[in-house]
Amino acid sequence: MTENLNKEEITKDLNDGRELGYEESKLIIQDKVVAKIARIAINNVDGILDMKGNIADSIGSFFGSTDRSTAGVNVEVGQKEAKINLDVIIEYGKNARQIFNDIQKAVSQNVKEMTGLDVVTVNVDVVDVLTRKEYQEKQQSVKENEKNKMSTKA
Repeated sequence: MTENLNKEEITKDLNDGRELGYEESKLIIQDKVVAKIARIAINNVDGILDMKGNIADSIGSFFGSTDRSTAGVNVEVGQKEAKINLDVIIEYGKNARQIFNDIQKAVSQNVKEMTGLDVVTVNVDVVDVLTRKEYQEKQQSVKENEKNKMSTKA
């Protein structure tokens, strides 16, 4: 024999008699996710050689954290908006104003497309300027120093 149960009885049975309050579903985007999106978005901007990490990034690398995916990026994420601050090293001879405009466009579009957040502010702090050759020499030096640290630990 089939019983006809109404919605209230089914809900009561499923919840063992407890009342569950209605809760709206929500999407939460962590600050570090927006920071990663911003960092990746500017990878193809002409004239940027690198991102410069802040003191917190330096402390993290000192204690063994090698995650540079958000170095040089600081964000504030709200319910519907985000503010993004970037520390960049630009290539000598490139137009800083054009680089700034390209960064704003790339970051705003990517963050909006991936998260739905409106980027209300993109601040860019040019912390250094290097020729491409200087940058490559500096990178090579850093790699050699890391290799030496690894060999002394072993």
